[in-house]
Amino acid sequence: SMVSTQSTGLIVTARQILGVTSFTIPLNDQGYQVYNRVARTLCPQWNIMEDRSEKLYLAVDVSSSGNVKREFYLRADYVDNFALVTGQRISANVTPSTPMFFKYSFSTSHLNGPVLVKVRSDSDTCATISVQKNICPIHDLMYDIEYDGMYQSMTRMAALTVTPEFNPTTEDFVVVVVVHPTDYTCEHLGHELLDSIRLNPNGTTNGVPTMKRESKYNTMKNVVISVEHAMTYREYIFPTLITVGLLLIIYLLAYVGTILETEKFIRGFNIEFEYSTVSEDLESGDGVQAAEEAKGSMPPGYGSISESPNDPAPSVRHRKTESIGSVDYCEDINEVMEIRRTKVELTVADLSFHSNEYKYRLYQWNLIPIAIFYALPVIQLVAGIQLIVHFTGNQDICYYNFLCSRPLGVVQQFNNIFSNVGYVLLGMLFLLIVKHRDSKYQAAVKEHPVISKMYGLPQHNGIYYSVGFSLCMEGVLSASYHVCPTGYNFQFDSTFMYLMSGLLMLKIYQLRHPDVNPHAYTAYIFLSLTVLIEVVGVYVQTIYFWIFFGILYVVATLYFTSHMYYMGVISLDCGIFGRISHFFRTDFMSSPKPLYMDRFIFLVLVVTLNFAAAVMGVVVQPSDFPSFLLAVFLINLLAYFAYYVIMKFIHGEYPYPITIFCGVLTMVTWICALYFYFSTVTNWQLPAAQSRSKNRPCIALDFYDNHDVWHIISSMALFFGFVTVLTLDDHLLNKPRNQIRVF
Repeated sequence: SMVSTQSTGLIVTARQILGVTSFTIPLNDQGYQVYNRVARTLCPQWNIMEDRSEKLYLAVDVSSSGNVKREFYLRADYVDNFALVTGQRISANVTPSTPMFFKYSFSTSHLNGPVLVKVRSDSDTCATISVQKNICPIHDLMYDIEYDGMYQSMTRMAALTVTPEFNPTTEDFVVVVVVHPTDYTCEHLGHELLDSIRLNPNGTTNGVPTMKRESKYNTMKNVVISVEHAMTYREYIFPTLITVGLLLIIYLLAYVGTILETEKFIRGFNIEFEYSTVSEDLESGDGVQAAEEAKGSMPPGYGSISESPNDPAPSVRHRKTESIGSVDYCEDINEVMEIRRTKVELTVADLSFHSNEYKYRLYQWNLIPIAIFYALPVIQLVAGIQLIVHFTGNQDICYYNFLCSRPLGVVQQFNNIFSNVGYVLLGMLFLLIVKHRDSKYQAAVKEHPVISKMYGLPQHNGIYYSVGFSLCMEGVLSASYHVCPTGYNFQFDSTFMYLMSGLLMLKIYQLRHPDVNPHAYTAYIFLSLTVLIEVVGVYVQTIYFWIFFGILYVVATLYFTSHMYYMGVISLDCGIFGRISHFFRTDFMSSPKPLYMDRFIFLVLVVTLNFAAAVMGVVVQPSDFPSFLLAVFLINLLAYFAYYVIMKFIHGEYPYPITIFCGVLTMVTWICALYFYFSTVTNWQLPAAQSRSKNRPCIALDFYDNHDVWHIISSMALFFGFVTVLTLDDHLLNKPRNQIRVF
């Protein structure tokens, strides 16, 4: 160590056999602060000498450019507790002018596996912790600590996992602690403040007094360093097998339950089928005559569509059928469809004129290329980022839980990736269940063709296949995100959550509105625009963006609620405002109460809820926009599902026990999953050093942390929720469609 009180500097050079260490005194730490006391730990070279008995010599040269004598104080000491030992702690006091490092050796600790280096402190002073190979020179200054090894910024905690392969030559490494003169590295201060604390000769910056952090940085930062045993690759096998075994048990139970329930509702088709009058005419080909008879027999309560020539709404006679696979494009049939949609009391028979199987199959076939083209760049990007982290050693790039880090090769957090296996396996299981039910249903239809035309809800499984495939892709993209989790790639983790929630809302609506649901390309365009808005919201957090988003949110809410209220009669085209004005006059201005009271009450609640969310977004401006947007989707999904279930019970429709059982499992697993989700162990809204203060040790099988448990349980919750929706209307499969109410 060196102490000097002179204003002019001294140059100190310490010469060893294999290297030279030099520094100046007083130390001007890149313009931030001036230190008159400087201490450096010299690189230990005795451990690399072939002849251990040979004496080592140290030469120290002190020079100055001036002609006047300079007073200084020089002292050389051995570093106490220089060697780190597994399971023991070493405490050290470090300042910006006195960096320190300590050595750890795998050979002396008799460990063949990785170790976890933990550094803790009760001070918020910013520091950098580096693990470097024990090769001279050791980079222990603020400007060169990033040159070798791996490093983390730190306030109260840092943790680095090191394997023997880190330095295969000598199987040892050093832990370097450098305290920073400012908090910029740990708090990401702006350039204006950074400039304001730089020193100049007269102690001011452009006439502004310099911010000298003496009260904080003249005190030492005490750190406690420890080294602990970490899991080996072989020890990864047990928790991974336990996880796969648990999912296989769900596979077995789901298989048995699916077989029993499928056979149960297939046997329910052994009943006597009857045709309605209009359906017989449609089947025999006399569609026009049947349409005219049906139109002439419409009761007064069928709706409020005006037939006057001055009607501002476009004539329904000029509308084409929405189904690509429709067997009849007769305009009169389409007019009957439009009129029937405005009945006060609709049945499924009124909204299932067409064969929509091809229309809904497009959902699954369009989703496959979308997922491939979206996932490939994502995987390529995160793989490249992981390589950058591996080769640069900068562990501030990715927000890991370093206290539960289970690396595998270049992958830093293998446990966070593997825990997504539940999404993939349970998504595949859901696809198998849908396929099994679909094949059984088609076999029953082949024996009794009338089933698909007159009984139960139309069985269109295209959206179910899309939901199952989306669950698989959620696992793939969530794993990709956790290769290097940051706020800028969080959209990878949430994209297919938007898709699943949107597709589930469409599926629940399609159950009783098969002729009204949008085409696949319309749905995917809307969802892609949602993802685009999400990306913009990540990078643009201004009041102008939130105002734009709020207006767009309100307009979309009004359109979708109008579409639902009038069963798709209001289309998104140039005449939408005229039709809305016409329906408002005929339904609300000329009637003391709404024609469709149940729908009206539900949609008023939905509009109120979404308007409140839009206002909250503009006023509060949440920093985590992707999570805010995802919450909007999930709340609307839960609201519509609750409305659907309540209306089923009001109309005397009671699901099978398997549906109730899966619904209960869904609620239980979601409650458990959300508990672990909100028990955060990282936070990419904070700087990396502050996020690490939230890191926690593994809580399950010494392999999974809180977020991993969230992955596993939430995948089960999603699966049980999908099965609940899938079996929700199984009890209606042998009920005539003209007796199944639409709501």
